[in-house]
This record gives sequence, structure tokens and C-alpha cells, in this order.
Amino acid sequence: MDLIPAGQQGRVRREGNAIENDTAHAAGTGHGDAPGTAVEEAADPHCLRPGEARALLAGAPWRRLVVLGDLAVERAAEPVEGYGTRPWYDRVAAALDEAAEGIAYLNLLGRRTGRLAQVRSGQLPAALAFRGDLALVCCGTAYTQDETFGLYGLTAELVRIVAPLRDAGHDVVLVGSPPLAAWPGLPADRRERAAERQRRVSDQARAVALRHGTLYVDPGPRRPDAAAAAVWSRDRPRPNSRGHAALAAAVVRALGTRPGAEAGRGPVRPP
Repeated sequence: MDLIPAGQQGRVRREGNAIENDTAHAAGTGHGDAPGTAVEEAADPHCLRPGEARALLAGAPWRRLVVLGDLAVERAAEPVEGYGTRPWYDRVAAALDEAAEGIAYLNLLGRRTGRLAQVRSGQLPAALAFRGDLALVCCGTAYTQDETFGLYGLTAELVRIVAPLRDAGHDVVLVGSPPLAAWPGLPADRRERAAERQRRVSDQARAVALRHGTLYVDPGPRRPDAAAAAVWSRDRPRPNSRGHAALAAAVVRALGTRPGAEAGRGPVRPP
């Protein structure tokens, strides 16, 4: 694979789906967006403040980041005025690149949402071949959004993904999805069921994280409210640009508060 380190000539190539994004100048609130375009984001407490990522990730030990999971890759999130446009995984890569001054980044997310069994068979071999040291695993997205999916086997499949990554030396962060029950397009009579379903997915992912010494990032409350609704696109259950900024902040803050972070040592562990 022709991997391009994050920050090299200002580019990161997402090899898994042949999409490229500019990752230069990650220090700004828009993480690469034009100066002055992310004013609201800079003041949003759910998003990273200017310079926050650099301070949180100072001394971070990771140099090879891989992203995989059941989330569909986002070509262009619905824009929200005042927020940068970059998707959350590219934002995290850019933040790490700024702190470490050069990382390799492989994005294996597919074109559409899938089951974790598909992630294990289709993405995990490439992730292991990459020989990374940090893996972000998106988990439970398909199980939360599609009511025809049964939750049986979710834990087992997640273990079959996390355990090989841990055995290969990766620090792993399991990344959940924003509260689906808050999506404005979801009919009111389905919100309670969506909230309960997502709670069960989160509980299973959190249990796997505890068992395998990883982090689980829960992006927000399960119940719909104004703040939770504001992260969703209006026409589909995908985060808008504000949602991507908030999710990136949640992941970076989780990485930055790991034990030993101030010394740049030690694996990712649950708080």
C-alpha cells in the first residue's frame, strides 16, 4: 500500500476508500478549514478549543493510526455554519499528527454501514497488516440504526476484532455513535425503542472495553434533547459537521486523559 503519513505535503490518504482530505494546520478550531470559518466551533464546549488538542496529546506515543468499524465513511457531512467540515476521524488523525509531528494513518471504513462480522472479515486483516499502534474501532452503528439487526453476537464479534488488535500491540478505542433517538427525522413512536437499543449496544461495548483494557467513547446522552439533536443531519441519521467536531473532541479528550498521558507512556486504559 502507498501509505501517506498524516501531514506529509498537507495530505492524508484514506487508503481503505481512496478518499483524500487536507490535514494541514490542524491546530485551528476547524482542523484544516479556512481561518475564520469555525467561529461557533471555537466557542462550543462540546468541541475542541484552539490549542486544546496539542496540549492534551503532548507526548502521545502513537505513530500509526488505523480506523475501522461498522460506520459508513462520510464523504461530506451536512454543513453547519461556524463549524469546520472535516469528518471526525480525519480530525483525530490531524490532532495526533500535530502532536507527534508525523503519523501514518489508514482509514478502512466502508462505503456503507455493515455488521461487525463484515468488519472482522473485511477490514481486520488489513488493519493488522498495517502494524499500527492505535486503532479506533467504530462499533454498534448498524445495530443501533437498523431494527432488523439482532444484538445476539455483537459482543462476540467485537471481541474477535479487539483481541487480535490488542495481541498485535495496538491501543484500542471503541467509538460509539451519537444518540439516534435525538435524530429529528426519527418518528416519535420509535425514539424510546432506539434509546433502549443504543443503551444495550453501549453496555456491551463498554463491557468489552473493560475486559480488554481499552477505552470506550460514548458520544452523548441516550435521551433526545436540543443539544443532542443539533449534531444530526436533518435528512438522514448521520452526524452533521457539528456532530463530527463534537465526536472528534470526545475521542481526543479520551486519549488525552489516559493514565500516563503527561509522560507519554502507558497503554490506553479505561478511566
